[in-house]
Parts: sequence; structure tokens; C-alpha cells
Amino acid sequence: NRQVHALLEGYDLAGYIDGSTVAPPQTTTIGGVTTPNPEYAIWKRQDRLIYSALLGAITLSVQPLLSTANTSADIWSTLSLTYAKPSRGHIQQLKQQIKTWTKGTKSINDYFQGLTMRFDQLALLGKPLDHEDQVEYILGGLTEDYKQVVDQIEGRDSSPSLTEVHEKLINQELKIQTASASPALPVSAHVAHVRNGSNNNNNFRGQPRYPNKPTWQQQQQFQPRSDQSSSRGYQGKCQLCGTHGHSARRCPQLSSTGFSSTPRPSTNNTAPWQPRANMAVASPSDANNWVLDTGATHHLTTDLSNLAIHQPYNGGEEVTIADGSTIPISHT
Repeated sequence: NRQVHALLEGYDLAGYIDGSTVAPPQTTTIGGVTTPNPEYAIWKRQDRLIYSALLGAITLSVQPLLSTANTSADIWSTLSLTYAKPSRGHIQQLKQQIKTWTKGTKSINDYFQGLTMRFDQLALLGKPLDHEDQVEYILGGLTEDYKQVVDQIEGRDSSPSLTEVHEKLINQELKIQTASASPALPVSAHVAHVRNGSNNNNNFRGQPRYPNKPTWQQQQQFQPRSDQSSSRGYQGKCQLCGTHGHSARRCPQLSSTGFSSTPRPSTNNTAPWQPRANMAVASPSDANNWVLDTGATHHLTTDLSNLAIHQPYNGGEEVTIADGSTIPISHT
């Protein structure tokens, strides 16, 4: 009401809706001759513009009430009689809506706007709420997450402005959203394997530090394709012929030149040693389950950027994973 009336007053057109600017006669008679009145044409053109603007500003659910309105003054009169009259029932309805309005799952902006809009409607109906009552209604509908802000405001000697209350609630809402955000999951590895030895005092090194808790890593093993893989385990790369699987002192080229090297018999009756590799992935895990030294002989990664120094691998070995399938090795 006030907004539209103020706009039309600014253009000196308020008389078209309040009835002070009446329509002139449609025709004029001069010397017995009747002609169209040019002033009526000007009035009608201006009235139709205001009529169209008012209809465009009204929601579709209200427009059926205006089906019989022919002028902008008719529209204004119908709306005033329907909505602007400060009926007791309308006032009580707004007050009840304010009392039952709670935040729930609404955002602070939606919650705050829903209350202030009803405060303004009561003021337009001539029944404005006291400022302290407005603040009390705003604080009363908040959830327990905003108790800290409520206590701060209620502990003040004077009531803050609605703008200040809104600002404090927005800041608290941001803190709640930040606190509820999920933290980044750490990368951790638990399983450790080392070469078995005859010393029973080191048996704990081949197991997780917390054996009663299930582990989630998939143990992966390097298994040479060649039949040359024996109980000696992985022997590295030969410095003479460049072949993987034996050292220089066992190179066949030395045997062809009359040199031979017989390995000393092993006195250890433990099972053949295989190179082991552990893989670290992001997974929810208890931080207390970290094993600082896994004792792994090899480490695997799917991201080449994790290796500061690397070179292409041209050997014939592959990685055997838990389901028995193999994956190639691209770099070492």
C-alpha cells in the first residue's frame, strides 16, 4: 500500500487510485456538435497504464477478486476493502503465526525474514509489536545450537537492534556449518612384513601392532615370472649382463669364463623369503593404529608424482594382488 502510493505520488498520479482525479466526460458538445473529449482520451490512457501496472504486481490467486474492476481506482478500492481493513481476526492470525514460527531446518535468513515480515504486517494494521517483544520472539524460536548467542543477547542491559541480532545469528550459523563439515581422512598403512629369521624375539615385526583389530590393506607381492626365482629370494639386477634375478657373482657369463661361485648352504630352515610391498590408501582409521616402521622391502603407488626419483622399468616382473591377478610395473 505505502510503496505503490508513494510511487504514484512521485509521478503526481496518486489521484487515479484514490479517486481524487475523476474521469472527464467522454464527449463535449459545442454549438450543438458533439465531439470526443481529448481530455478523456488523456485520462483513459494514463489510467490504463496504472491499471496494467497494478495487475502485474498482484499475485494470480488474488486477481479473480478484481474481475469486475474497470479502472485503477476500482482495483485499489477492492484491495483496500479486502486486505487493508484492520480486522481483529487478521491481527490475531498474524500474532499466532509469530508465536508458532520456529527455525527448524530453515536457514537463518528464511527464519528471520518470516518473522520480520509479520512484524511489518502488524505495524501496517495499526498493531505494531514492541521492539523487545520482537527480539524475544526471534530468540525464542531458535534451536539449541544458538543457545550461546541467545545467552549473550539476553545478558545485555539493553536490547540490540534487529540488524545486530541478525548479524550474530548469521555468524553462529557459519560456525555450525564449519564444525559439521567432515574432516579430511588421513592416509595410513598398518600391515608390515619382513624377512623371517631364526630369532624368535623378532616375531612381532611381521604383524600389525594391534593384531586383534582387522586390517584393511591388501598385501601385494612381487613374484618373478622366470623359473629362476628360488629360495634365495630377490637378488637384484646383475651388474654384468643387466638381467634381473641374480647377482654378478652368480652370472652365467662368469661360469662361461671359468669362474664359479657356490653359495654357502643355508642353516636357516625358514620358508623362502619373498619381497613384500604395502599400499597406503585413504580410509577411516583409528589414529592409534599407526605403525611407523612397516619393514616393507618394496612400496607401491599409483601416482608417479609420489616418487622423487624414478626411471622406466623394462623387466619382466609383475605385481600379484590378493585375487591372484597381476598388474604391470611401469617405473621403479
